[in-house]
Amino acid sequence: MRIFPFIKSYSSIEQSKYLIVSIPYEGYVNTRLGTFVAPKVIRKYSECIESYSNYFNRSLEDISFFDLGDIKIDFIYDNDNTILEIYKYLKTVVINKEKKYVFIGGDHSITIPCFWAIKNIYKNVVYVHLDAHADCHSVYHNQKYSHASVLRRISEESVSISVGVRTLDDSEKGYFFSNIINIDLNNIGSLKDYLKGYIYLSVDVDFFDPSIAPAVSNPNSSGAKFEDYIKILEILPSENVVGFDIVEVNPVIDYPSFNTCILACELLREFLLSGK
Repeated sequence: MRIFPFIKSYSSIEQSKYLIVSIPYEGYVNTRLGTFVAPKVIRKYSECIESYSNYFNRSLEDISFFDLGDIKIDFIYDNDNTILEIYKYLKTVVINKEKKYVFIGGDHSITIPCFWAIKNIYKNVVYVHLDAHADCHSVYHNQKYSHASVLRRISEESVSISVGVRTLDDSEKGYFFSNIINIDLNNIGSLKDYLKGYIYLSVDVDFFDPSIAPAVSNPNSSGAKFEDYIKILEILPSENVVGFDIVEVNPVIDYPSFNTCILACELLREFLLSGK
């Protein structure tokens, strides 16, 4: 099974500008397990959407991408060691600066090895974090690389911009407000002031309001609209966005409509078609 199976002319690895890799991993999540099956279900329901973007006036038929499928996860390690194993594997995949890389999770912890793999070849990379949560725990369930520590870990080594955060713990506040460029949903236009060099964009689907994205592990009210996401894509200099991920879709609680999985497909389509 591949993403967007309706595409008439599916590119080869060599011809493709975008390579898609999925990581069916879920670590130390506190409630509502199920994100580890998201890649499979997102692929299945990608057949429900159209190929054309009204926002970018392009079709998926106009671009070249290849779906490499799932990476193999060995569930014999704790979360931290699994993340390190995922990174070790991704270093063998993310090797060509002529390509752009798209990752499908999984919970948000998969962003850490994906970002590391991108940074391994592009060096100076700005991290843009679309999320309802700050994800700035120093340690969570005795693990450094959990879904609740993503922004903390990445910001310790790279400039990090957070858009749409609207809930955080007391223990996160000091670090978040001192070390992260924080952009409110009402001020998305200011994002352009901080974008220098290469960019990695991470989309935790709980960034969106639960009215359009209910099936996520940790939903939070007063979230983003689809149009907010499009505005962000329009602001980002697409030629510099070298890594992208979609995480935290939970198909187990998306039954029977699978609307959140379909939303994830639309998010992926718009990202691919926003590029120049």
